[in-house]
Amino acid sequence: MSYEIPTGTMEKTTGFLMFRTARGMKKMLDSRLSKFNVTSSQASVLNTLFNSDGLSLSEIGKSVHLDKPAITGLADRMEKDGLVERRRTSTDRRIIQLFLTEKGRNLYNSIETIIVETDQRLVKSLSILEIETLHEMLQNIWDQANN
Repeated sequence: MSYEIPTGTMEKTTGFLMFRTARGMKKMLDSRLSKFNVTSSQASVLNTLFNSDGLSLSEIGKSVHLDKPAITGLADRMEKDGLVERRRTSTDRRIIQLFLTEKGRNLYNSIETIIVETDQRLVKSLSILEIETLHEMLQNIWDQANN
């Protein structure tokens, strides 16, 4: 099944609309998180470690969809801010694991509500069924893009 997009209307493509929407959502979340001096990317890493502490940098990068240089830079900043600490594994000294510090755990506990409230605010005009359908559609598009 395919559909036609009028020539010269890139702004009407699914990819463009999704990109624009994601940027707007990120901007809103970043704005709300700024009073905690944390970005949405850092919040994503905090969330990942809150749920599964001690992951390697590459595992975190895969989880939050950032490449190696980006996750390394993010980890550097978060370590400097005292939110995470790096540890080498005893079995393979090349692998660096990231762990939440008490400060990082406390920060995540403080911002988790903001993350949830922001998401709820963004979809407040949708019914639960529409939200579930949207999530399914986004997952299907993601799967197609990553086949």
